[in-house]
Amino acid sequence: MSKDGEGMKRLNSLDALADLHKAMGGEKAALPTESAPEMPAGPGQLYISRDKKARRGKEVTLIEGFDAQLHGDVAVDVARALKAHCGVGGGWKDGVILLQGDHRGRAADWLTASGYRVKHKGG
Repeated sequence: MSKDGEGMKRLNSLDALADLHKAMGGEKAALPTESAPEMPAGPGQLYISRDKKARRGKEVTLIEGFDAQLHGDVAVDVARALKAHCGVGGGWKDGVILLQGDHRGRAADWLTASGYRVKHKGG
């Protein structure tokens, strides 16, 4: 027998693995039909920034990229979940999610884990 395993059936796909399983006494399992994971219903790109203008010096984390007419319900749910995750107040106004305080890192991590693409905006 050589190094590359002559005489052994090479398994190149899931079908070959399912056939091997069946030959060993198991039933052939149905293969999944979905090829791509399901993305959350919402925008493709979100922008996170920090702002304190016209807020009496208080810092606010802004998450922009939701269209109020297309993603309004999704954005409200995301805002509610982010407020709970960060343990702060905030809200949703004119297509922008507001979180009280500087929570850019935590919000970006949570959004990325939820399947959104995130970019930091500003300094």
